Amino acid sequence: MITLQSVKTRQVDSSKKSWLTRLGIMVIAAILVESLSIIQSRRIHAIMEEEMDVRSQMVLRSMQERIGHMLDMTESTMRENLRDIKLSLHNPDSIFRAMEYLIDDNPDIVGGCICFAPYYFPEKGRLYEPYAYKDDEETIYLSQIAGEDHDYTQNPFYRKVVESGMADWSDPYLFGPDSVRSLTTYSYPVKDGSGRIVAVCGLDVDLSWMGETLNAHQHFPSSFGLVLTADGRQVAGPPPSRASAAVVERVMAQMQEDEELSSASEWVVRKVRMARDPYWQIAQVYKTDEVFAGMRRMRLQQLLFILLGLAILFFMIDRFARSEKKLRKASEQQARISGELEAARTIQKEMLPKAFPADIYGFLEPAREVGGDLFDFYRRDGKLFFCIGDVSGKGVPSAMLMSVIHSLFRMVSPHIESPSVILQRLNEQLCQGNDSNMFVTFFLGTIDYYTGHFRYANAGHDKPFLLTENVSLLPAKSNLPLGVFPNTVFEEQTLQLSPGNALFLYTDGLTEAKVEGGQAFGRSRVQASLQEALSRGMDARQTVLSMFDAAHDFLGDAAQRDDLTMLLVQYAPKDLVQDHIDLKNRAEELPRLSDFLKGVCASLALEKKLGQSLRLATEEAVVNAIKYAYPEGSEGIVSVYADSDRREIRFTIVDAGNPFDPTAAVPPDTRLDVQDRPIGGLGILLTRKIMDSVSYARKEGKNVLTLTKNIV
Repeated sequence: MITLQSVKTRQVDSSKKSWLTRLGIMVIAAILVESLSIIQSRRIHAIMEEEMDVRSQMVLRSMQERIGHMLDMTESTMRENLRDIKLSLHNPDSIFRAMEYLIDDNPDIVGGCICFAPYYFPEKGRLYEPYAYKDDEETIYLSQIAGEDHDYTQNPFYRKVVESGMADWSDPYLFGPDSVRSLTTYSYPVKDGSGRIVAVCGLDVDLSWMGETLNAHQHFPSSFGLVLTADGRQVAGPPPSRASAAVVERVMAQMQEDEELSSASEWVVRKVRMARDPYWQIAQVYKTDEVFAGMRRMRLQQLLFILLGLAILFFMIDRFARSEKKLRKASEQQARISGELEAARTIQKEMLPKAFPADIYGFLEPAREVGGDLFDFYRRDGKLFFCIGDVSGKGVPSAMLMSVIHSLFRMVSPHIESPSVILQRLNEQLCQGNDSNMFVTFFLGTIDYYTGHFRYANAGHDKPFLLTENVSLLPAKSNLPLGVFPNTVFEEQTLQLSPGNALFLYTDGLTEAKVEGGQAFGRSRVQASLQEALSRGMDARQTVLSMFDAAHDFLGDAAQRDDLTMLLVQYAPKDLVQDHIDLKNRAEELPRLSDFLKGVCASLALEKKLGQSLRLATEEAVVNAIKYAYPEGSEGIVSVYADSDRREIRFTIVDAGNPFDPTAAVPPDTRLDVQDRPIGGLGILLTRKIMDSVSYARKEGKNVLTLTKNIV
């Protein structure tokens, strides 16, 4: 007999099991969503570390080149003036004149001395050390500083050079009454005609600029740069306003313990060691909390969304406990909502292109050790993207800013077709935190290889020259440079190019190159040189190099005052395959489409498997347009264009039907059973898998779907 008590007991047990089931589902859902969140966070963490590594390498490489150039210039100064020193060995007083020439020949050298062997000049006593130094006003002072209170023969630098017979770089040291100027000394043996060392010449090089230069443009408030000796002692560091001495000491201590600090430490350090004597180390230091602060905020937001989702899920489970099917759908939907996040960024490591096709050539020669000019180009979806830029100012700060612009260009342009929109994005980023008020003139253009359609936008840069049958200036509106105002609008212009037409881009280092008398090279000489190259049938490389020779012949012995950059881009389509077909929006047109696609693939001699894949993907997209582009019962045309340069093939599907972007549709979840999936969506999924690029645009009242595939 079933009693009331047994029924109540069963109800309690059933309720308990129901709550345990709900709790179990909640725990499983929480673990699933949190696992997806952790995986995404790790991916984003890895991407941010990679970006930080690339940025650090650009800064470190630039600083390494700057320091290496300083060391090379100092050694070169010594070698070039050694002959004058040797010629002065017969007269102790003429040494001062040689020293004056020596330190005046190099702006990085602030002082120098020649320590002669004891009694080399008997009339000067046992010790003789002519010394020269220059103050902040570049005034040079000469004196003899050796004496009983200053016996240089006991100094390590003197003894080391005399004993080894080799030149030597000293470790950095502080100099001056306030002990704020950091110097290093390059010591070189001076030998007489018989090869005997008669003196040691030392050049004092100012290192005070290193800390300021390395820390001029940091990505984060607490990030800073260091220059260390080979054994880990500080050469140059950040100003106190950026990092305290205690922080620097703590980071250096951690660097001594670990070869390279990871993101698990309080500080993230990236460093590079110079490949030559004195083997200094250059380090870039980031505070972990600042580098990954954005990711942590996003992680907190994800956690809040997860908690909110779990609360909603609990409510749904509590309300629909008897419907397992609906509960499963709700749980999977919530998991998808919580798990959707994409992050991708690509950074080009090298500043300038190294390889040039026959129809493109660029050249850059900085006026100083590094320059603020830039040119770049690459090809995407049948279009050539190219640019040239010039940062205000010269030297290391301009080069560092231009490296940032180059990275931004490579990150922004792969996702945007319009040159004006790309310039707008670059300008917005450059205006953020531009306390130094530096600006960049920039010209950006795209050329469609198949049509010759040229789109361009100019941000205050010199107008390029257009080479057709004659040479003329491209009608380019100037607009404001990048970095002036964040809301600047850059006007976009277009031009139709014919095969053989070319564009010559340059920076003002070419037109404003001046001789000693003040006369500039000017646009007229540029135009004349281009006209001569055009008449002689020179290719891109020959034209650019001939322009470089013309500019240097004009300058003669005059110094180059600005960076000189040139880029020539020629529209030279070769062996293009182009065809198209117009289809009515009827299923009976599909055999014509199939024959058309087979003919295109045959003309390109494609492999059978590749041709079948291309036909399948294209037919799926065309069938979709035939069925759904126009209202039921109405007639319309679907046009299919095929273009190829034998490196890639591009199919463009055009209809004048209702606006519809198939690429925006959410792809179906193939993990669901067939009866549970919504109808449609598999065609565009198949097309995406086969093609390298699928893009949609609404142009002039028409739907334009473009499918691109590399075929080599």
